[in-house]
Amino acid sequence: MSSTVPILIVGPSGVGKSTIIERIALMFPQVERFKTTTTREPRHAGDNRYHFVARTEFEQMINRGEFLEWTETHGNLYGTEQKVLMDILDQGKYPLPSNAIDIKGVEAYKKAFPGLLAIFIAYDSLEQLPERIRRTRPETTEDEIARRMTTAKEEMAAANHFDHIVFNHEGKIDQALTEIATIIADTLQLQPSHKL
Repeated sequence: MSSTVPILIVGPSGVGKSTIIERIALMFPQVERFKTTTTREPRHAGDNRYHFVARTEFEQMINRGEFLEWTETHGNLYGTEQKVLMDILDQGKYPLPSNAIDIKGVEAYKKAFPGLLAIFIAYDSLEQLPERIRRTRPETTEDEIARRMTTAKEEMAAANHFDHIVFNHEGKIDQALTEIATIIADTLQLQPSHKL
């Protein structure tokens, strides 16, 4: 049985998770990013951040017990396929989901992997969120921004469920990245292949 565990890097919409996750996976060769599965439509032709499936297929996968965790958010289903996760663990690597895992999903991960490392990325201020979303996802409607604000407030309130909370201050993503890389290196005794 592998002694490796999943690493979760979680946070509200627009906080910089995708960039941080991508760079952490490049820094640590022992960490392997993987895609979670969703029923949402790709945002553009080159959108390959998720494993996209039809809702009927996702529901069949639920019925077959293929997900470690799944949830419905903003009308779409999202989940972690157990086989994908276990294949990475069996290779002796540390699985890192490329996509958002919600608070209920984190609890399911913790139940399955008590020793996992869970890091929450927080805003220094929620007031910046609408502008961050407009800048990074210009196609987002104002109604969607309002929904994401509500979700972000709920997620920020649940930050104490995590082993570590790291603040990503506006314009200082390298600072947050260094802090997260240090947590991973110290907690899991992993050596990064390179510094920032």
